[in-house]
Amino acid sequence: MFSKKNAIFLSFIFLLVSSSRAQIETIISGRVTESGTNNSIPFVNIRFKGTFIGAVTDFEGNYTIKTSVPTDSIYVSLIGYKSKSKPVKKGKTQIVNFQLNSETLNLNTIEVRPGINPALRIIKNAVLNKSKYNRENLNSVQYLSYTKQETDINNITPRMRKRKFLHAISDLWDRMDSLAGEDSKANLPVAMSEIIADIYSYKEGEKKHEDVNATKIKFVGMKDGSALSQLQGTDFQNYNFCNNNVAIINKDFLSPIADNANLFYNYYLMDSVFLDSTKCYVIKCRPKNKKDLAYTGTLWITDTSFAIKQLDLEITKEVNFNLVDHVRIQQLNIPTTAGPWVPSQTRVLIKFATQLKRLVALTQRTYNSNKFYVVNQPKQIDFYKTRITFAEDAITKDSTWWKKERHEPLTSLESEGYNMIDTVREIPFVRGATNVLYFLFTGYKDVGPIDIGHYINVYGYNKYEGSRIQIGFRTNAKFSKNWVIRGYGAYGFQDKGFKYNTQLERIISRYPWSNIGIQYRDDIDQIGTSFNTTSNINLGQSPNNLYNTFSHIGNISKLVRLEEARIWYEKDFNRGIFSTLTYHNVRTTPLFPVEFGDQFSIFQQRKYTISEFLFETKLSAKEKFIQNGNQRISFGNNKSPVITLNYTLGVKHLLGGDFNYNKLSLSISNRFRMATLGYSQVYLKFGKVFSEIPYTLLEIPRGNETSIFANNTFNVMNYFEFVSDQYIEAYWQQHFNGLFLNRIPLIKKLNFREVVGMNMVYGTLSQKNTIFNNNNNFTVMDDVPYFEGDLGIENILDVIRVDFLYRLTYNDDFYLAQYQKANPGNTLTNWRLKVGLQFAF
Repeated sequence: MFSKKNAIFLSFIFLLVSSSRAQIETIISGRVTESGTNNSIPFVNIRFKGTFIGAVTDFEGNYTIKTSVPTDSIYVSLIGYKSKSKPVKKGKTQIVNFQLNSETLNLNTIEVRPGINPALRIIKNAVLNKSKYNRENLNSVQYLSYTKQETDINNITPRMRKRKFLHAISDLWDRMDSLAGEDSKANLPVAMSEIIADIYSYKEGEKKHEDVNATKIKFVGMKDGSALSQLQGTDFQNYNFCNNNVAIINKDFLSPIADNANLFYNYYLMDSVFLDSTKCYVIKCRPKNKKDLAYTGTLWITDTSFAIKQLDLEITKEVNFNLVDHVRIQQLNIPTTAGPWVPSQTRVLIKFATQLKRLVALTQRTYNSNKFYVVNQPKQIDFYKTRITFAEDAITKDSTWWKKERHEPLTSLESEGYNMIDTVREIPFVRGATNVLYFLFTGYKDVGPIDIGHYINVYGYNKYEGSRIQIGFRTNAKFSKNWVIRGYGAYGFQDKGFKYNTQLERIISRYPWSNIGIQYRDDIDQIGTSFNTTSNINLGQSPNNLYNTFSHIGNISKLVRLEEARIWYEKDFNRGIFSTLTYHNVRTTPLFPVEFGDQFSIFQQRKYTISEFLFETKLSAKEKFIQNGNQRISFGNNKSPVITLNYTLGVKHLLGGDFNYNKLSLSISNRFRMATLGYSQVYLKFGKVFSEIPYTLLEIPRGNETSIFANNTFNVMNYFEFVSDQYIEAYWQQHFNGLFLNRIPLIKKLNFREVVGMNMVYGTLSQKNTIFNNNNNFTVMDDVPYFEGDLGIENILDVIRVDFLYRLTYNDDFYLAQYQKANPGNTLTNWRLKVGLQFAF
């Protein structure tokens, strides 16, 4: 019989055992951060050494791990960082923090045994189900977004720190070093920013509206913080891996769950874990070819729905990615009530490389947090007409407000970084370096309220003027925030003639953009070119600056003297629709023999005047702009077509106009992204002239007699070679981004990229314009279009491009002889080798 005495004895033994077990249980918690920045590191693997007991840090780098198995140390590891272990006290509850140092990614060998790879089944299901979870399928989305960005200069040696111009910040730098912890050296912060905004997007018409509640920015080289504040905002890309291609700095990389990803990736099932009570498969992915534009890293895929719950992906140093040494994306996704998953938190690290180890390099870190998602409840359509609005106190919110509203608190190192930027910005050396970079980028040197430039136009040469010197200027925001005066003066040493341009512009509104301008210009131009009234920058287009310069140097025979007056009005009527109305009056004096009209008429003359109205409308739905002082910078439109419609009406007798005429043209350009296959750039143009006008005003395809390669130009065609009044032009280039050269031993180390292309134009001349211009020497196409092929290599030393181009039609001996007879002194060649400067990541 079980006695009371036995019960007491057993209870004592139970308490003794429980106490013993409690004493040997070890509980560790802490946070894992990056050495030198104190930024949180999510998804770090943590294990008690010698056991299978482990955990993974959350998105803030926090962890908790416990064991009853005796152990004396804890071990942390993550691809891209040096592993580290620390001693722990057995049977104690304690806090152990880690700081990890980054290292070059070195992947260990993974053994795959014969049989079916279980990872492929999981990836196949993720691919099949990704359309259900793609957030782009939501009709509308709104959320509160917080974005924090920091740009640092790293690779600063102790010797560099001793330089005189850095003495002013030595004390502050030492304090930051102590905050970095564990004998780390802090980087030099050069830009920090934060922004909190409500974001609204509407699928129909791809509309987006942004209400900026607060923005804070510090930038070492800041001339006008307004420009940078427009870039650092909530337009931060949310890296949608349900799409086939995911871009980094406008360069497409293949998603690990793209439709054809299995052709480019190897997959490995590493483990299964529970995240927020959801079982997930841990899948490692690697590119089959290290040079391919693909990611390396880990996916956590839910076990029943096959959605990506979180990811940790990298772009390694081996990938053909200019000036970028390393990219890391860490993302946590959450489901919406409608089904698709959306990002709740994202961290992005981009380390920019340098060609020389002795030079410093840049590191950019971005943290994005989104909360309070509301889906499929769109606003009224008028709500989306304004792309961005700023709260009246957006830039004046105090530190108390920021401390309360930040989604993630600043680290002590980040707080000191803000103060350090203010100090660094006042160093004379830094101010001087900023001015040099500004000059190289914009082409202008600011001298108080006036900018002097553009340096690319300083020198020119042609047969008529000889050597030509030109000095230009424009006023900046210091002169006026609404009025802009610009112009230039030029002098030709052979004709001893002075030429000039002057124009006045008024910025009516900035959001949406509208302005009005007036201009008068007296100068010499080449037939087939046009003067650009604006100096605004378009970063979305490949620059032809070298071509524009060299096309005015050399054997130029078709020159005209122009006295032109212009007035224009430009306005963004809606997001993505840009219209310009221009009145143009030009008195033209050809500097070569020209006749037009009935050969028996007294109307034959050398000079003529045109008086015309030009109307242009451009549809560019996704084009992005920022305001830099009084200049408007376009970041291009690489994700949707750009359609431009031009109509010109010539009016006879209006302010001396000699002709009535109508012109109409339509152009379409687009870039088709293909991830590992590169991208195709296509440009089409159609046009017709409906009236009788001098052949110098007809359509003249742009040729290129320089040794410089130019985009959207016929590089084997001479200047002014063909004339037409109805035409179609097509330009196509396929940039393979090293798809083939990356697979050739030795050559692949050079990071060369192959390009193929084809240009075509076909134009005819109506009978009435043939008769009207029958006493002049020009060429008209027959029944065959003009074609030229292009085979090139780009990315030579990162910026040089070399193209071999061949004329495929109009290359027979008869045509070449006839052309030379009609154009004495001008010869044609069937092939040309061109060199250009073209930078692309």
